[in-house]
Amino acid sequence: MVKFYLIFTNKVQKQLDALPRKDRKQYDKAFEILAESGPGYRSLRTHRYYTKENDIWSSSASMAKRFYWRYGEEEIIEIIYIDSH
Repeated sequence: MVKFYLIFTNKVQKQLDALPRKDRKQYDKAFEILAESGPGYRSLRTHRYYTKENDIWSSSASMAKRFYWRYGEEEIIEIIYIDSH
């Protein structure tokens, strides 16, 4: 049962398409968990960032890979940025 439907900005989709297969699999697994279990799932290590416009959230695909997102309407989450650190 899916809790959330994920949508990706064009920039994020291009970034994902350019990743090596191993990295892409890590993000895909994290996106699957986010959609099915929601942001409270422990391994996602989700954090909230407060901004003037709207709140941005970040979650982990691995210890070195994070992605940033925001809530859309109803059950939609928009993935707006991916990052490695």
